[in-house]
Amino acid sequence: MLAAVIAADWSPRPGYSLTPEEERTRMARSATNAWRNPRVEMNRIPDPECGPEDVILRVAAAGLCGSDLHFFETDAEGYMKYPGMARFPSVPGHEVSGVVMEAGSATRYLRPGDLVCLDDMVVCGRCDACRRGFPNQCESLDDVGFTMNGGCAELLRVPERNCWNVNALAERLGGREQALEAAAIIEPYTVAYNALFECAPRLKPGGYAVIFGAGPIGLAALGLLKSTGAARVLVFEHHPSRRAIAERMGADQVLALQDESPESVAELVRRHTGGAGADILVEAAGAFTHTLPIMELSMANGAQIIIIGRDGHRASLLLENFQVKKANLIGAMGNTGHGTYPNVIRMMTAGLLDPRPMITHRFELADFPAALAQARGRQGGKVLLKP
Repeated sequence: MLAAVIAADWSPRPGYSLTPEEERTRMARSATNAWRNPRVEMNRIPDPECGPEDVILRVAAAGLCGSDLHFFETDAEGYMKYPGMARFPSVPGHEVSGVVMEAGSATRYLRPGDLVCLDDMVVCGRCDACRRGFPNQCESLDDVGFTMNGGCAELLRVPERNCWNVNALAERLGGREQALEAAAIIEPYTVAYNALFECAPRLKPGGYAVIFGAGPIGLAALGLLKSTGAARVLVFEHHPSRRAIAERMGADQVLALQDESPESVAELVRRHTGGAGADILVEAAGAFTHTLPIMELSMANGAQIIIIGRDGHRASLLLENFQVKKANLIGAMGNTGHGTYPNVIRMMTAGLLDPRPMITHRFELADFPAALAQARGRQGGKVLLKP
């Protein structure tokens, strides 16, 4: 089958202490500290074989995510900037939809012909974190498109338990192709859903919300907040094309964030919230040193700052402000468990969420380099590969 294959050099940074597991498997817990000189080629690789608990998908669509882009963005020493776990060589692509082609002998819920989306986090279910109800913190996690082959290929083998049936979307959206394109973007919505409704302890309808970053995660957070009763949602975004998408997807106000001081932007937030400040502040830009000082100054009493973006830089905050305002700073990572996928699928099937306006570019799989170049500009919406 045809696939995009990423290779990189295993070269742990001086001073980075590898765990015995990292040394044995070369699955880095922090890719930016172990992998350098990334490159990608379009190759013919063997078709995957179906295990008893697996399914084989014919990939219908695969979205390119900011995490995928970080694989190819390097520092002065050639180390990739992706801060999470990764192993190479591998096929990228964790935002995936497909059609079941084959189901293993021990599968129970899916049959050939079913339309599915993918939960990319293959958790063990046995470690302490999993058993205590923290699947996104699994200690033995495999992650499709990061540590195992992903969906930028014609075929994909994954455990049946990591697929969710989306046949109902075809009726809601008017056909299989529309359903499969929407299903490929369910993953960003589940990331935002996990952050907003699982990690954050007290989101309530009627809140004032501010989102920093109108990439796919920020746009997904926008859709979820609007559909669950936020009274007003402001979006800050640098790129004009992404601001236009946020407007189409229902933001109440979309503003550019250039070189203004944190104090002036916070004053702008208060002006748009009747002087109250923001109850919900979502970091989806991955630019902590720029956004967090603004968010701290923009908080209403009881505010919640929710961190979804990824950024390896430290940011300075005055914690006194959080104490005085009874505010929370919440870290969110992952998207599995807690009913997240079925709830997002139900919302899409009910017409409460429609991800299709964020799709701006479509490429054939063979054009992966061109798709990657388009996505790296970060000036449009979601880029889909259509094998």
